[in-house]
Amino acid sequence: MVDVGDEINANYIAFSKKVSVSITSNIADFQGNKKLVESYARIAAINALKLDIVEPHFPQGAAHFFFEAHNDALISHVNASFGSWRSALQALRSFMENTMAAIYYLDHPVEFVKWSAGDFRMSPKEMREYISEHPKLDKLAKELDLKAALDNEYGTLSKAVHGSNMMFRMTTADGKTNIANPSLADLGKWSARERSAVDISITSLVGVLSDHLDGAKMQNLRAALSIAIQSNARAALKKHLDVSIHAP
Repeated sequence: MVDVGDEINANYIAFSKKVSVSITSNIADFQGNKKLVESYARIAAINALKLDIVEPHFPQGAAHFFFEAHNDALISHVNASFGSWRSALQALRSFMENTMAAIYYLDHPVEFVKWSAGDFRMSPKEMREYISEHPKLDKLAKELDLKAALDNEYGTLSKAVHGSNMMFRMTTADGKTNIANPSLADLGKWSARERSAVDISITSLVGVLSDHLDGAKMQNLRAALSIAIQSNARAALKKHLDVSIHAP
């Protein structure tokens, strides 16, 4: 183990304490905020979908992609709860990627075996194209312009991942580091992105899984999904796939 010296060690201890105090304070500032409560409800809906359909019906490989997607959504929520916006947005992009991968590998178990062996890869762009052209989603995709919606949301979140847009920077104008910033304005921006990413991703997954949810099936799960899926998507799911999800 490298000997970093007493000064560095002392600075590390002081930094760790400062960060812990700052995060705790930020969480207290946001505690009970309506946007975070709604976010938690969306995560609960994702968890309900995981427990009621994914765990009992998905092959293990595809299921684990969705398990990771659920975890990504939770990480995004936690980072947002203390104002670490760029990290929160990066986790949202991972949520989209893993949800799309769960859909693709649900349909392609052979490709999952190849992927596990390192012999196959689908790019996020290819997955977005696959989902937007999925036969179960044909009419839904046209009504919601699913391809454009997936591309636009993924592209916006990619700007946060790559730091290619000033609105996603965390550092201050004079170059000082900034782990978190408990800004209500930024919370609103993150909330809009989370709402959109969850809506488009879960709508796609629910459409693919509509045989489990149509008619009177799984009433409690459909009720839980009401907060995760927006009104236009709920109407399209009802119209084209007979999946009734009432307004929250």
